[in-house]
Amino acid sequence: MNPRGNAHTLVQARRRDSLDKRQRVLTALTTLEQQGKKITHTAVARTAGVSTWLTYTEGIREHIDAAQQRQQPKTTRPADTRTPTRRCARNSNWPGRRSETSGKRKSECGKPSGSSSDNSSTPSAPRT
Repeated sequence: MNPRGNAHTLVQARRRDSLDKRQRVLTALTTLEQQGKKITHTAVARTAGVSTWLTYTEGIREHIDAAQQRQQPKTTRPADTRTPTRRCARNSNWPGRRSETSGKRKSECGKPSGSSSDNSSTPSAPRT
């Protein structure tokens, strides 16, 4: 019989098992990253053969989060090259829009085609 008792041996076995599982998680994480597969807690757990609970523990979660950040695409457009967006009339809260535009042909944004920016209901006279 063990002079320290059976509990010490069980604790050591449990500690070795825990360290083994943590090492398998880190190995699985490296493998998934090298293969270019999407890094998720579930994918890492399945690859390592451990529970997903382990992947959320302190010391493991940080490695997975870092790998996920490395996978994020780094495509950002400079602010000065962005094209301005145009709000369509049908998205506006102008109360009289429906009555003034009914019966007229609408452009793809919902404004009457050929209308000027002053939103008047009378057509302008043609220039000569």
